[in-house]
Amino acid sequence: MTPASLRTYIGTWIALMVLLALTLGSSFVPLHGFNTTVNVAIALVKATLVAVVFMRLRTSSALVRLAALAGVMWLLILIGLSFTDLLIRY
Repeated sequence: MTPASLRTYIGTWIALMVLLALTLGSSFVPLHGFNTTVNVAIALVKATLVAVVFMRLRTSSALVRLAALAGVMWLLILIGLSFTDLLIRY
């Protein structure tokens, strides 16, 4: 695998900084309960950028992509179980 070009890293950094500014800006906009949804969506975009560029998932083998997908699925299972526990308690 060849490393990504400097242009790719600078573009990713700029995109992450823009998303950071969006996150900061959304904290000053009164969206009530929708703020959390917007910020989680921005965080997902940032995490995807980091995974694709810095972890090089786009150019990795299928096994590495499968391992990353398994990690995401495991995280979703844990979040789902925690949410279920929360619903049962309240």
